[in-house]
Amino acid sequence: MKKIGWFTTARGPGSYNLFSSMQNGIEKGEIDAKLSFVFINRDIKGNQYRMKLVKKAEDSGVPVILFPSDNFKPDLKQGDIEAWREAYGQGLRDQISKYEMDFGVLAGYMLIFDRETCRRYTMINLHPALPDTYKGTWEEIVGKVVDNGDEQYGATVHLCTPELDRGEPIAYDAFPLGKLKAKHMAREDMMKAIRAEELKREAYLLIAAIRMIVDGEVSLKDGKVFNRRGNRVSEYPNLAARIDAQLKQP
Repeated sequence: MKKIGWFTTARGPGSYNLFSSMQNGIEKGEIDAKLSFVFINRDIKGNQYRMKLVKKAEDSGVPVILFPSDNFKPDLKQGDIEAWREAYGQGLRDQISKYEMDFGVLAGYMLIFDRETCRRYTMINLHPALPDTYKGTWEEIVGKVVDNGDEQYGATVHLCTPELDRGEPIAYDAFPLGKLKAKHMAREDMMKAIRAEELKREAYLLIAAIRMIVDGEVSLKDGKVFNRRGNRVSEYPNLAARIDAQLKQP
């Protein structure tokens, strides 16, 4: 059984849905894994999604670590962001060191990991963009998708590396935007519609990628993805058809 660390900022419904889908899959026996902890880099501060996530974790017996980054060494952050990132990374490693973790999952985690943490731990990230396309938050990315007239959009699960949003992909999902474009919506409405469609699909993508790792379909080592035979994976799968089928189920 794989032991997984879950990292999230838990700022909205997407983050809560990802965690809930994962924990529900474990409890139903669909995923042969255990969540060793949930790490949240924010105080709860009345955020309803953070509160719901923490409650679900605690009800399931999953330890919750709250280690706010927004008020961590503010003077250092203002003066030297790289030094601040390394200092926060040391604090993060201290916080999670008491728990076993085969790999970590970044699911709505809105902070860049430091180099040392990336070096020490195997981490995967759900990034709201197609492979080898855009960096940034979903708002920035979807804005570029709309402005550039892209024909499709989706998300990628990839390995975490010190280079932001550029780790080797494990799997991705792509869906066409033609039907949404045909509605001739204003830019902001189009962005919301695209994001809403992606939110319907991203939990299926992340869980499928996690199951690929847990079931041994792929293995992760030294920032690279290998198949069952121990060969480097050269073509990462588009799971859109599998996700479409799951969405059609009652």
